[in-house]
Amino acid sequence: MTGPEDQASGPVRTADLDGFRFPLGTETLGLTWQPRERRPGALNLKSCELQHPWSDQLVGNELAALTLADTLAYPFQDRALDALRVYHGLETTRILLTAGSDNGIGLVVDALVRPVGRLLLQEPAFEAWRHYASLRRVRVTGVPGVVGSPPVADPEPLLDAMRSAPGPCVAAVTNPGSPSGLLFAASAMRRFAETAGALGHLLVIDEAYGDFVQVSHAALVAEFPHVVVVHSYSKAFALAGLRVAALLLHPDLREHVGRFRAENAVGAPGVALLERLAPQGERWRDIWRDVRAVREEFVDRVLATHPEWRVLQPGANFATFWSPDPATADAARDHLAAHRVRIRSLSDMPGLRGCFRVSLADRPRMARVARLLDAVTDRPADRRAGVAAAPATATSPTTGGGAP
Repeated sequence: MTGPEDQASGPVRTADLDGFRFPLGTETLGLTWQPRERRPGALNLKSCELQHPWSDQLVGNELAALTLADTLAYPFQDRALDALRVYHGLETTRILLTAGSDNGIGLVVDALVRPVGRLLLQEPAFEAWRHYASLRRVRVTGVPGVVGSPPVADPEPLLDAMRSAPGPCVAAVTNPGSPSGLLFAASAMRRFAETAGALGHLLVIDEAYGDFVQVSHAALVAEFPHVVVVHSYSKAFALAGLRVAALLLHPDLREHVGRFRAENAVGAPGVALLERLAPQGERWRDIWRDVRAVREEFVDRVLATHPEWRVLQPGANFATFWSPDPATADAARDHLAAHRVRIRSLSDMPGLRGCFRVSLADRPRMARVARLLDAVTDRPADRRAGVAAAPATATSPTTGGGAP
């Protein structure tokens, strides 16, 4: 008889559970897990949930219209998928609902990355990519996606990585960038798709924030069988608490990934709300347009006080600032935290040294945050080395910073 260690598919460790010993995998070692913590009275501008009075009203009205039947029975997705067919311009055979983009990324890693064993990850990227790859013991090659100070988007490193990969792999790119807010133009995204196809790679595009900057990669899914898109309705439709997203992909890939039973993780209230909200495209476009206006007003106010800072364009429902003093990012985070406002310093992320991200809320709260940032100061220039002059906004000179 063989023991559990002989049968294990990977390294194991023995856990001592108050005297009860049992073998566990080692893939979680080194990974963090931190349940969300309630912070009463704090303004959360760290998580990038859509916070806007118009979306609050729209989602609130549709939520109130749900019936008890929308929670008691397992969900049927056909009507929601039909609404998304119109929304994305893709047949329903190319749309697979997932429980948020985090779950969608996990499915991509499980079903598509794990068989080939290699992920080319353009960074900085959503933490879930490396987290799930580590759990599945997938080799990750980090590829710079931004360069320079202030950062600009650069497609060449990922193109070079795809050309030099020893065999079929999955290449993942985020557009618009998260948490940078930088955007690749349509021409660059097509280069990614064409290069991946010519070399036998799968290209996955994470467009979680695409709706905020009028960017969709659905047309690439329709044209290229090897392109997969992760689309978040949790972000765009203010449904973060219900965790709803989709993978847009070739029907054969949808059939394969669907066998991982993603639909079982998507709850009925989320499906019912998606069915009601997806057809209201014009109202959502008004909301996203006003989110951009709030962002412009906030950015203008901050840069008026800090002309030495830069903002990475075009952003999304957040603004990412860069300071020539790398210490400013942590200082801004700590100063706002002292006033019960949570933002995120990005200095520990590849290519984003000196950057911090502020997600958006309504105008009065953003005006307050701008006033608080007035007190954040850089160190004198003579205490810093190698700081060069830069334009007022940071976009990619190679790909262009505006929406394609």
